[in-house]
Amino acid sequence: MAQRSSKMAIAGAAAGGVALLNAASAFVAAPAASQPALRGTPAAQAQAQSANAGSSLSTLAAGGAVAAAAVAAGARPGRQTRSTILPTTVVPAKESLVTLKALDQSSRYADLSLDEATLIKNGKHVLVAYIMKPKAGYDYLATAAHFAAESSTGTNVNVCTTDDFTKSVDALVYYIDPDSEEMKIAYPTLLFDRNIIDGRGMMCSFLTLAIGNNQGMGDVEYGKIYDFYLPPSFLRLYDGPGVNVEDMWRILGKGTSNGGLVVGTIIKPKLGLQPKPFGEACYAFWQGGDFIKNDEPQGNQVFCQMNECIPEVVKAMRACIKETGVGKLFSANITADDPNEMIARGKYCMSQFGPLSENCAFLVDGYVAGGTAVTCARRNFPKQFLHYHRAGHGSVTSPQTQRGYTAFVHTKISRVIGASGIHTGTMSFGKMEGDASDKNIAFMLQDDEADGPYYHQEWEGMKQTTPIISGGMNALRLPAFFENLGHSNVILTAGGGAFGHKDGPKPGAISCRQGEEAWKAWRSGQYGNISLSDGVIEFAKTHEEIKGAFLTFQKDADQIYPGWKEKLGYTGESSVQAASFDWAKKASAAAFVGASVAPAKKESSVSRKALDQSSRYADLSLDEATLIKNGKHVLVAYIMKPKAGYDYLATAAHFAAESSTGTNVNVCTTDDFTKSVDALVYYIDPDSEEMKIAYPTLLFDRNIIDGRGMMCSFLTLAIGNNQGMGDVEYGKIYDFYLPPSFLRLYDGPGVNVEDMWRILGKGTSNGGLVVGTIIKPKLGLQPKPFGEACYAFWQGGDFIKNDEPQGNQVFCQMNECIPEVVKAMRACIKETGVGKLFSANITADDPNEMIARGKYCMSQFGPLSENCAFLVDGYVAGGTAVTCARRNFPKQFLHYHRAGHGSVTSPQTQRGYTAFVHTKISRVIGASGIHTGTMSFGKMEGDASDKNIAFMLQDDEADGPYYHQEWEGMKQTTPIISGGMNALRLPAFFENLGHSNVILTAGGGAFGHKDGPKPGAISCRQGEEAWKAWRSGQYGNISLSDGVIEFAKTHEEIKGAFLTFQKDADQIYPGWKEKLGYTGESSVQAASFDWAKKA
Repeated sequence: MAQRSSKMAIAGAAAGGVALLNAASAFVAAPAASQPALRGTPAAQAQAQSANAGSSLSTLAAGGAVAAAAVAAGARPGRQTRSTILPTTVVPAKESLVTLKALDQSSRYADLSLDEATLIKNGKHVLVAYIMKPKAGYDYLATAAHFAAESSTGTNVNVCTTDDFTKSVDALVYYIDPDSEEMKIAYPTLLFDRNIIDGRGMMCSFLTLAIGNNQGMGDVEYGKIYDFYLPPSFLRLYDGPGVNVEDMWRILGKGTSNGGLVVGTIIKPKLGLQPKPFGEACYAFWQGGDFIKNDEPQGNQVFCQMNECIPEVVKAMRACIKETGVGKLFSANITADDPNEMIARGKYCMSQFGPLSENCAFLVDGYVAGGTAVTCARRNFPKQFLHYHRAGHGSVTSPQTQRGYTAFVHTKISRVIGASGIHTGTMSFGKMEGDASDKNIAFMLQDDEADGPYYHQEWEGMKQTTPIISGGMNALRLPAFFENLGHSNVILTAGGGAFGHKDGPKPGAISCRQGEEAWKAWRSGQYGNISLSDGVIEFAKTHEEIKGAFLTFQKDADQIYPGWKEKLGYTGESSVQAASFDWAKKASAAAFVGASVAPAKKESSVSRKALDQSSRYADLSLDEATLIKNGKHVLVAYIMKPKAGYDYLATAAHFAAESSTGTNVNVCTTDDFTKSVDALVYYIDPDSEEMKIAYPTLLFDRNIIDGRGMMCSFLTLAIGNNQGMGDVEYGKIYDFYLPPSFLRLYDGPGVNVEDMWRILGKGTSNGGLVVGTIIKPKLGLQPKPFGEACYAFWQGGDFIKNDEPQGNQVFCQMNECIPEVVKAMRACIKETGVGKLFSANITADDPNEMIARGKYCMSQFGPLSENCAFLVDGYVAGGTAVTCARRNFPKQFLHYHRAGHGSVTSPQTQRGYTAFVHTKISRVIGASGIHTGTMSFGKMEGDASDKNIAFMLQDDEADGPYYHQEWEGMKQTTPIISGGMNALRLPAFFENLGHSNVILTAGGGAFGHKDGPKPGAISCRQGEEAWKAWRSGQYGNISLSDGVIEFAKTHEEIKGAFLTFQKDADQIYPGWKEKLGYTGESSVQAASFDWAKKA
């Protein structure tokens, strides 16, 4: 079987190329700092600064991919194939004092004298607390300052466009404790993007800065947000919830205060039921319960279409309200890639529920679809309960990952952006990962002020977001959960706890309600001075439904309620299996699978059989070639490791069950059709931790408006609940395969680099490098300087992109900035006679804002509209934002920026998916171009073997780590390379890739050039020309590095790059000074020049 390429050849790059390139452009290290306490006093901070002053930086060893490719000794090799491994050469580089000073940005981006209480009182900063660890050899404060620079106005080099106003909005490190790895940064509120339609805030802007490029920095081992604070005036810019559990209580006749538990369920199996059985399952549960939610992948499958299923749900609801005299609630899944699809689903559901529309909540898979999907629901349906499902969040929030943000942060964000309720796990009382201290999440969601791990947040009357608890919960687990939380004002969605009950879903629902009643009775002292477990047993003696839960979930009973059998008068009886009964008559259920709370008793053979679902969800006899030939399955390859003590195949089968039609218990609703669409484990290699799963294409959700596919559905299954399973140490997607008939359901790119080449006069084939830049500083320029910077670069370059956080800041509003850009573009086209390109950031939480931005830009560019691309921050805003741009502006170049992706894709994380998978997804959903890093040739994490990403994006068929994908004519997605690139690094990059048909966005490489952005742009183009000249044999049989030096002798701009980026020159081009006739000269800093005159 195919093996992952030495885990994508990560280790080699880390040892060589990454070490070189992280050192290469100037950004690390200087003084060591230590800080004793979390909330340090000013005196302590001053002491830390003093201690910082005298330390020095050890010289970093050069080496790795750039030096390997460029300095390869001996004869110039012939044209290399993609599989060629370039030999390595390591060249130590002595750093000058000037270079060292340039590396440490702490004098600008850190101020440890700042007082947190004063920052909060002044209300002009968003505060963010991280756990951050630099890579070995890097100073803590210098790395923290670089982190703050990359998260606000800076980059890894000084740039000539920085002015005094820019520095006034720098993010500042105001606290560090290297021993505890704690770092706090203050972000001026002025930095954050605002809507042009209503001036409101957007969460994607917060995420772009707070966990954007800093998640892939070469000098950072890891960085994760543990808490954040929003000042009152800034918090008011966000929507907050429109409705919440109080509205549910009203419908259920429970008042509007302290209404207690809303007893809910998830229709199980999560996939596989057809419309009529689905409606029957709803009817059965509503006889005893309150609330039913679509499980997160349920929506509009071919076998259970929404227009057939929802009417059955409405029929069941009407009947149950009439028969029980109590209101009922349903949560319909409206998640989709396309905002128009979400709106269509919502409107359809409301049309069917009619006068019961207030009884219908809307579920949005907020993690996999992104914040844009959540805001789409919040703003289009402000009176509906917005049910935020978070399937897949464990990719980032798990305690096992040290990137991104925690579950606490994720749920706090949900309140800010308007979720009525969000799944919060079960705080260690269910089957998913969690901890009893997670109750603090509930406090932050529900109270008007609450303490987080680092900050006290006042919500100033913003409505609460209600915790939704799910994942292995049943009546027996609830009392302890409530006791830990201190109240029961939550929404329960117990799937197995209801449909797994031995007597069926109605007694299952009633038993859960009795779990709350038992806790309340015990708490009131009704049973005297006894333990909670004994109190629940006393209650069960007179309540048959919870007594039935003891018989059903015996493993839980044994662990939580010792001696229950004797106390309830049962001896020797084993668990019965729900699936062996007709639930409509008298169903029963299976044993719980999950982590123990106490030493478990020896399990019966029945229990052990129930724990291992491999007989149903695994078939190792399946042949991969046959699966591909038949074209009826999506194949996904994972690296998966079970937790200690768990069998590999059994865990893999549980993984497949949770990812398709199953759960951790047998449920009474499973029928033969359900089993026909099970996901199946078809290959395992426990030693290599490899697992492959075949997902029937029938499992995936489809649009109701056009029958097309949606990537959020793929992610919901492939990295959904399986990312938080209690028996899985980690699981990460390394590759996937889409069969032709399924691939055709996706949009693919509408335009790509070929359209750029046409505009630039380069033809439509092999047009080579598009020389681009990012306007630097990334934030802090006002409209006129921004336009002047564009003008200066376009004198020599082709393409300018908004840096990912740039959009509509208060100090640089879109309606003032875009006209300056258009003016500069027109002037440069006229003066140079060559087309120019600009990528405008239209990212937003609200799809209407994205569309408004796009239309505004096109109105300003007018006849030059085809020269304007649209940038979408696809990782932080989510796939819904990407599809919004793709479908509303199909003729514009869709520029997929991926700031923050390192939270999941970094080789240091073992959850979610790899960078290869992320970029492959981008082609499927229609990105014209996507940032792919620099394959170890820049400042960000990466590896030379990442060229395989480019092949998968650009070729009509390509090999991934595990699967060969045929694209069948789908347009290419063009790699966009950025992150520490300059003219000196480009030749080796092209040699590794084998071509130069990519888009470059070099910020420091252009604006950091000693002579300004025009020569900087020209030098980058010359980097391509030098590589081509060397490759053609123009300089004879010499190394690439010597060939570039020969080229530089007659080309002033790239010669200037040698003088500007001397650290790179020293490492990649040994002896360059002598060969170019320079000796003893130190690096000059671009920022010391007036580029407007010099350029």
